[in-house]
Amino acid sequence: MQSLRNFIHYLFSVLLWILFGYYWYVVSGRRISLATFQAVIILAIVSLLGLLATALWVQHNKRIARRNRRAAPPAPPVESHERDYLGRPVVLADGVDIRQARVISINLDPDGNKVYAVSGAVKA
Repeated sequence: MQSLRNFIHYLFSVLLWILFGYYWYVVSGRRISLATFQAVIILAIVSLLGLLATALWVQHNKRIARRNRRAAPPAPPVESHERDYLGRPVVLADGVDIRQARVISINLDPDGNKVYAVSGAVKA
């Protein structure tokens, strides 16, 4: 998302500079007249709109920073060990913390349950 936002920002900036250069080309090739002043006014309006959009974006980011939303990562989701990613029931070995086991065997029983069994010594 961030890279898309950067791309849009750079694209808009480049387009504004192209428009700026085009209007300088138009203005430099003509004598000063009403059309020249209209071109300069259009250029000024477009430049001010770009500046205003950038200033509003900076203010938006400052508001987010003031709320401290970027300071801490979001809390991890609560993990449920009742079912696996595919929705199969998970059966854990009784009385053994499988996070401390050296070897864990994972099998499917005939009922479609995912069975975790500890084989080997538990880490100290």
